[in-house]
Amino acid sequence: MRHTGVAAPFRQPDLESELIAPVGEELRDLHAVHLDGGDVPLESHRHDGSWTGPHAFPGFRHRPDGTEDPDFILNREPYREASILLAGRNFGQGSQRAFAVIRLRQCGMRVVIAPSFGPVFHDDCFDFGLLPVALDERVVARLAARVRANPAIPMTVDLASQRVERPGMPPVPFSIDPRRRSSLLEGRDTTLLERLRHGASADAMRERDRRRRPWIYDARDRRNP
Repeated sequence: MRHTGVAAPFRQPDLESELIAPVGEELRDLHAVHLDGGDVPLESHRHDGSWTGPHAFPGFRHRPDGTEDPDFILNREPYREASILLAGRNFGQGSQRAFAVIRLRQCGMRVVIAPSFGPVFHDDCFDFGLLPVALDERVVARLAARVRANPAIPMTVDLASQRVERPGMPPVPFSIDPRRRSSLLEGRDTTLLERLRHGASADAMRERDRRRRPWIYDARDRRNP
């Protein structure tokens, strides 16, 4: 799977997930974006540039009077159409669950490239189809410099070959946990995918254990007739 899109450099370090998507009354009707066979996260994507509907980074995007801040990078062309975010270290730190990832997905983001991620944010990315790519900070800085020099040139993230590509520079390799990589490529939940793959061996192991320790299963069966 390959995703090609506009990349936006927003490299503020230690950005908390609460600043990506504040949780409050305005999020009561937030709907989760789940991965399924028809919505592969690295599909070709073009943002319409309107940023209507749910917004990520509201504290950066808007001034106190509610108007857009023209200095914020995602309010400027061509970054309004960005679907790849070049972020700072420890992006999405904090314990807020899912909201930051969901907001980014709703705003058109499909890939976040950063030196490191908050652990909760990182795990949630795989549950909601947002690809987190960890690269050395110097590499991210180099990518960001290339983007600023010519922001209209698209960037490609290839999950199958695990490479970041941009015309005029050598491909940059990255690594994703094999289990999570498979779940994104196949559009399935990791736990379900492994259960389907290893169901027969799990059933055989359970049956062997039943023969070895029948009293455990007998007690369970009596509780659940």
